[in-house]
Amino acid sequence: MWRHRGSLPVSAGAEPVTLGEGGTPLLRARRLQTAGRLLLKNETANPTASFKDRPVAVAATVARELGLTGLVCASTGNTGVAVAAYAARAGLPAVCVVPEATPPTKLLQIEAVGARIVRVGGDYSDAYALALIAAEDYGWANLTSTYVNPYMLEGDKTVAYEVLEQLGGNAPDWVLVPVGAGPLLSAIYKGFEELGASGEDGPRMVAVQAAGCAPIARAFEAGAEEVDAWDRPVETAASSIADALRGYPEDGTRTLSVVRRSGGRAVSVFEEETRAAMNDLARSEGLLVEPGAAVAVAAYERLAVENVIEGGQTVVIVLTGHGLKDPDALALASPRGASAPVVEPGDVGALGEALEV
Repeated sequence: MWRHRGSLPVSAGAEPVTLGEGGTPLLRARRLQTAGRLLLKNETANPTASFKDRPVAVAATVARELGLTGLVCASTGNTGVAVAAYAARAGLPAVCVVPEATPPTKLLQIEAVGARIVRVGGDYSDAYALALIAAEDYGWANLTSTYVNPYMLEGDKTVAYEVLEQLGGNAPDWVLVPVGAGPLLSAIYKGFEELGASGEDGPRMVAVQAAGCAPIARAFEAGAEEVDAWDRPVETAASSIADALRGYPEDGTRTLSVVRRSGGRAVSVFEEETRAAMNDLARSEGLLVEPGAAVAVAAYERLAVENVIEGGQTVVIVLTGHGLKDPDALALASPRGASAPVVEPGDVGALGEALEV
């Protein structure tokens, strides 16, 4: 990612806080194909297995350069894991404020690299509010992955830089991005704009949410200009994008405006579609992603069936987080592993029976 440091807001003499983030593969889908030319931007290949490493690397570099004394974030897991790892790399303390229902595996990853965890008895919006107050009171850098820290978006935009490089300078027709508040989508479009690959010849951006927490998609479908906070229970396994936007709905409005400016869409997908997409992607392409990433695959499959995405068009899906980040969700999507048959050593006949050969 730091090949693009001339386009990042860090001083020439700053030493980057880096774990080798960026430079992720853009893979051609071979079997998961229903329309167009489908490409998978595999952000799970980043050091902590999600795209969050890009924005956190830039923001941590700036925080250290400014002499701030620590890092804090609100997170459903992936941001917290990245902030904890990059804080350790920078030699800074870190505090991660997380909803009570954050997957235990992500909490273990945060704790393993030395960050402190504060669990909030509420949802992501409650964690967001507490982290905001803590940053202001204690003078820490707030690395919450919304629009609260503009340096974070500068790291996100490098996804667009890489996609254009990998496509030989040609912009795709569609880019599908899983979103909570949506800074990743906005930043990717910003990257295309900076390189002159937006407008009529640029990609149409698709914001994808889970139906159990979809304030941006709801506003788009209603034709609204502004996004309202999600006023229903948050009910989705896609915890990494379960952002009700309570207290900061203008973040959703900003994302919605980018979607509309690009000529794109905002869609929500159901839990059963997400589980099926997790399985489809893993079994057809060998890529294991968490539910918050699989929503974009589910949306692609639906838009292709509806002929919104047409044959001959180039589509990029941003795969944001690895499936091993949330093994409980993985078990729900594919529960058969624990019931695998046991055979005696050397018993080829039993092996054949088990495989029904």
